[in-house]
Amino acid sequence: MFRVIITMTAATGSAAFGSIFLRRGMSQVGSLENYLPGPLLAYFWHALCNPWVIGGTILNGLFYFLFMAALSWTGVTVAIPMTAIEYGFAAFLAVTILKESVPPVRWIGIAFVILGVILIARGGGDK
Repeated sequence: MFRVIITMTAATGSAAFGSIFLRRGMSQVGSLENYLPGPLLAYFWHALCNPWVIGGTILNGLFYFLFMAALSWTGVTVAIPMTAIEYGFAAFLAVTILKESVPPVRWIGIAFVILGVILIARGGGDK
């Protein structure tokens, strides 16, 4: 179970950083306002060429490789809930890196989610 916890912690950290990178990149790209085919393709091409978006996509890809490893060691009912650790990582990173504000009630919700993950992890990880 220890390797599942370590792997899923690394996976969710990677996904959280990936989300932060994507957000930073998409802030540079701007909001999507035109849904016509030509401007839509140009918008997404511009997004795909942004270094922050590329980095975020790579980190999210790393998440999936680590997640696959975890699934080879434990069941879906353990691995999937453990992905919820990302909520805590992402909120912390959003506050520290993106300077977003997170209201107290959201922190309480995140704490409940992480508590649930701890309870699931304590239950073991046998397939």
